[in-house]
Amino acid sequence: MIRIPACRQAGLVLCLGLALLPGSGCETRKGEPQEEPGVVRLKEESQKIIGLEFVTTERRKLESAIEVVGEIAKETEKTVHLTSPEPGTLKSYLRSLGETVEKGTPVCVIETKAGQPVEIPSPGHGIVLAQYLKPGDPVDPLTSILTLADPDLLRASFNVYEKDLAGIETGQKVWVKSIAYPEKEFEGKILFISPSVDEKTRTIKIRVDVKNEEHLLKFGMFVTGEILVSVSEEVITLSEEAVQQVEGKSAVFIPLEGKRDEFVIKEVRVGRKAGERTEIIAGLSEGDRVAGKGSFYLKSELLKGNLEEGHAD
Repeated sequence: MIRIPACRQAGLVLCLGLALLPGSGCETRKGEPQEEPGVVRLKEESQKIIGLEFVTTERRKLESAIEVVGEIAKETEKTVHLTSPEPGTLKSYLRSLGETVEKGTPVCVIETKAGQPVEIPSPGHGIVLAQYLKPGDPVDPLTSILTLADPDLLRASFNVYEKDLAGIETGQKVWVKSIAYPEKEFEGKILFISPSVDEKTRTIKIRVDVKNEEHLLKFGMFVTGEILVSVSEEVITLSEEAVQQVEGKSAVFIPLEGKRDEFVIKEVRVGRKAGERTEIIAGLSEGDRVAGKGSFYLKSELLKGNLEEGHAD
């Protein structure tokens, strides 16, 4: 039980536990009477200044993150080689290399043997990846004029060490990052896990499809990935920043019902930790609302009040 020094009686500091009944005349600060022990007051204006946020306990599986490195493939499987519907001559290109086009956008003009100019439209969304001919060259239904590639979904390859392979399976999410965009994450999904281990690196290759609707990732780019692997059955969890250490015990700050500026401290028993989540074994139920980001400042206010009382005459 967390014990909070709060009241002075005949020179003796009486330590109060969190579960004591209200009406004891305790104070969190000198000269501020309080209805319940273990209550911290923080004005709404101050809450906004420190960016205090609230979170709720959730029942979920704890997940650990496995870091992997890899690269975007140098091409995409979603490519189209554009040809002429009939024999003729390439008259001109209407779109440049690297330019993004939509379905139906004219990309080049051919001149038929009858001397009629015909615009060739793009069969779908993509970028102009390659142009194989120059104006004046002959074209026919079998000769590729250009290649269109859809970069909205790219294929990436990552290396996974043997020690990290357990728990990795197809269909899992992979959060992909690039040094070019350090603040942005791209969502990916594991499609294939190699059945063999590389003898030199002792790693296993996995293939991942990565969403790239903004076309920020480029072919051949080096990237890192984070794979979330479940390490437990479903348990009650809470964000790690909501759990504070007070007098060597784990505790959270719960907003008092009907009071916007008062919080009561409550001891909890924690279990496993994975990533930014902590297992709550006892003290809270699923759906309980507690102070999350900024709860450290509530702890500071609590300790500050105790310190003032401990030095009072």
